[in-house]
Amino acid sequence: MYDVRGYGQMVYSEPHSYLVKLGLFHWNSWREKHPDVTPMLEGANLNLLDLSGFNLRGANIQGANLFGTDLLEADLTDANLRKADFTGADFRNALLSGADLSEARLIRTQALGTNFERAIFTGVCLEDWNIDSTTNLTGVICDYVYLKSRYSPESKRYVLQERRPHSGTFEPGEFTKLFQKTRETVELIFRKGIDWQAFLVAFQELEKENDNVPVSIQAIETKHRGTVVIHLNVLPEQDKAKIEQSFKQCYKQELQRIEADYLETLGVRVQSEDLITKYRQRNADFKAMIQIMAQAQSDFVLKGISQLE
Repeated sequence: MYDVRGYGQMVYSEPHSYLVKLGLFHWNSWREKHPDVTPMLEGANLNLLDLSGFNLRGANIQGANLFGTDLLEADLTDANLRKADFTGADFRNALLSGADLSEARLIRTQALGTNFERAIFTGVCLEDWNIDSTTNLTGVICDYVYLKSRYSPESKRYVLQERRPHSGTFEPGEFTKLFQKTRETVELIFRKGIDWQAFLVAFQELEKENDNVPVSIQAIETKHRGTVVIHLNVLPEQDKAKIEQSFKQCYKQELQRIEADYLETLGVRVQSEDLITKYRQRNADFKAMIQIMAQAQSDFVLKGISQLE
């Protein structure tokens, strides 16, 4: 139990994990009034909480459960995050410079725009984590990482797999060179849903126009009122504006062709907006297309890692 005194007229004799759950304003106000107190959240259950914007600088969060926790723009500078579980957590634009993430689980963690400068990554599991060129891995300290994990019913724990490197340790700076994304992104926004069949045709045409330079899907997001945003990975030297314009033109042409064929099949000579709307709704749920097009981000990482083997 930790005695947390001095917040307003109230006196807390509860663990700091209780104070965290009071919300952003209460927590950051308490941190501001007690800058010399180290938050003790070791082993705390903080899963699924919204800790976006929280001041967690220097906090002891070792071994805590942060499964699915939102940490957008949170400040975890120099925090002790050893063996913490961040599976499915969202670190976008968060500050983790100097943080100790040794043996932590960053499985399916969102880390776009996250600052990991000088963080310790030794023993961390990076299965399907999501980073891009805005993720800062400068000066990361890392001897080895794992790329997969599997739950073992016999031992009732997760077993880490696919150690990299297979033996020995990374040379200084080698982790950053291997994992730092050199690609950039193009965002394609579809405000009225998306026709996956037309998308696939336009996507394949895009690769042809770029001399078969790989263009991969980084992420697919569903926004408010049916808006879909698709993030494409592209090389820094590629013209992003040209790629976006070319794709949209091809997508529009293919969409018009498909819809025309659809109306012709139905025997409708005059275009019916109602029929087109129903057609788009049907194709917007074309799950098979998602499976074909969605490429795991780890594929790009594994390709680079294979060069070390």
